Amino acid sequence: MSRQTTDFGLGDEETVTEHSDPLIGHVFGDVVIETLLASGGMGRVYQGRQRSPDRKVAIKVIRPGHRSPRAFQRFQRETELLGRLSHPGIAQIYTAGSIKKNGEDSPYFVMELIQDAMPLVKFANYRNLSNKERLILFSSVCKAVAYGHSHSVVHRDLKPSNILVDTAGHPKVIDFGIARIEQDNDATETGTFLGTRQYSSPEQSAGKKADARSDVYSLGVLLHELLTGKLPYELKDASLLETARIIHDQRPSKLRIPEKKLRSGVEVIAEKCLEKNSQDRYLNAEVLSLDIDALLSGQPLTAKPQTILKRSLYYLKRYSSLAVRIGILLLIANVFYFSDVFSPPKTNSPETTGTSLENIKSLEVIFPGVSSYRTTPLRWLHFAFNEPILSLSIDDFRLTRNGENISLNGVDVSGNRTGWEISGMEELTSKEGDYVLSLCGTESTPRNIAGHRLRQTYTTTWTMPPFKDVGLNLLDDSWKQYLVSMTGAECYTEHSAGGATFIRPTVVNKEGIAVLKFDSPFLIRNATIKATIKVWTTGDPSPYDPGAIAALDISPDGETWTTLDTRAANHGGFGGNFFDISDYVADSKTVWVRARLTGTREWPDDGLIFSQFLRCEKEALPEPFYLTMTGGTPPPQQVSGIPVPDQ
Repeated sequence: MSRQTTDFGLGDEETVTEHSDPLIGHVFGDVVIETLLASGGMGRVYQGRQRSPDRKVAIKVIRPGHRSPRAFQRFQRETELLGRLSHPGIAQIYTAGSIKKNGEDSPYFVMELIQDAMPLVKFANYRNLSNKERLILFSSVCKAVAYGHSHSVVHRDLKPSNILVDTAGHPKVIDFGIARIEQDNDATETGTFLGTRQYSSPEQSAGKKADARSDVYSLGVLLHELLTGKLPYELKDASLLETARIIHDQRPSKLRIPEKKLRSGVEVIAEKCLEKNSQDRYLNAEVLSLDIDALLSGQPLTAKPQTILKRSLYYLKRYSSLAVRIGILLLIANVFYFSDVFSPPKTNSPETTGTSLENIKSLEVIFPGVSSYRTTPLRWLHFAFNEPILSLSIDDFRLTRNGENISLNGVDVSGNRTGWEISGMEELTSKEGDYVLSLCGTESTPRNIAGHRLRQTYTTTWTMPPFKDVGLNLLDDSWKQYLVSMTGAECYTEHSAGGATFIRPTVVNKEGIAVLKFDSPFLIRNATIKATIKVWTTGDPSPYDPGAIAALDISPDGETWTTLDTRAANHGGFGGNFFDISDYVADSKTVWVRARLTGTREWPDDGLIFSQFLRCEKEALPEPFYLTMTGGTPPPQQVSGIPVPDQ
């Protein structure tokens, strides 16, 4: 974040001077507020200095008068979503909490400060980037959004001011205030418009549920603005209702650029992003980014130009005049008539008999996207056909590891038309080895409406390095096998609160320490961890503990420790984020985890319950601890579909 951004995703700006701001100089946990960066409809963003580690940070706070339950809910959701995302293209959140000011609780979170950054389009114009450079920048944005999609997070408000670019040209996606988990059944969001209308998809404008393809639509609008300086629709002076109607009904303008090598490809990509029907768009931002990369490298695209029929239907829908509609229908009829007259006569060809397919146009397939986590097995894989197909099943695939067949029982194939996905592969691909997934087809599938079927076997390959994961809670004794020591702390079950179990300190004002050790059978290359720490804040039942502190440390050897997360009462709250700990434990064969817990007050009859580690509820059966470790080469290395001749 920087002073040069427009609104930090906060909405309409309000005028606030630093001299009149009551939070300047205020201390938020270990952060001192220094200057006001921006103020908008919901909150304010400040620059501050964090003490440990010593660094400049950004602090986002809900401003007075906007602390409704819905505002709190969205603010908390943004904190949770950013906390679970760790990607160089997404602004990282560090800590979160709440402070009491003038009798009111003000939630806040501390996040990465993007020094001297500019909004996406402004940066491209300021640097006078070529269209090729702009496409490279756009591809980086798509990859960051794709990372969110791979974690089922839909942004829903992608626009230039929510994508900042630093001085080195690296984009950062910010403001997940209205983002949602794709699997959420959030009825409160249905029927309510959320987002920025100029960049919103038709389904968003109608208040319908948004998914990853809605973000793809917004990226298509961004692509227009980034390359042409204009939006795909003329929306100047249009009312909100008129804007929604235009986006829903009107065909977007063509994206025209002067470079001949890029022109047709850019137009096709933009058209696919801005399809009215979400099922006709790219499945997610990762597939879009792969098409951008293919365009830049001169490779074939998965997207295809719109047909004459589809373009005609756009105009048929747009014009209400009976005469115009009749003219368009006659044009469509003529197209199909002449295409039939001048086509070769139909005979008992191999296509109709199904005995030989030598002269038939065959289906083609590419594998445009995989779940490319560095420390987990392959979860899903996207693939796309050059023509819509009727059906597909797991019988069309074959999976091998080191040349040996693996049963695909339990794997799911879903999709429609040209975009498909195979998922549920974690258990099958968790073992070390070289994998080949082949789309072979059967005698009857896959086949398109015209009867064309697959003529080659298409494959994608990857290598899975050694892998181990550990998930645990405190509801049985299995966690004790990893326990090295517990000093000044104990495992406690709080029966009065529904049976919650957690590790807590036992001596007032003295740090309680729990140390766990996890062995790996290989030298660790990459690792991630989630290990929940919690403290209770002033919003909880009195008497709360204002001195409660919880910290999470990591070590490769039990001697050299690095603090990953710290939570303090009223300045941190709950912490259960995923952390990439590769840099800290690489080349070791152990991961040491340490929780440091301090409490200064006892709850009546329950002891020191305000500082907790690995809290888990019996009814919910959560998994507050999850560690993944891999060795060797990071997985997976995705290769686009390579046709292999029939055997």
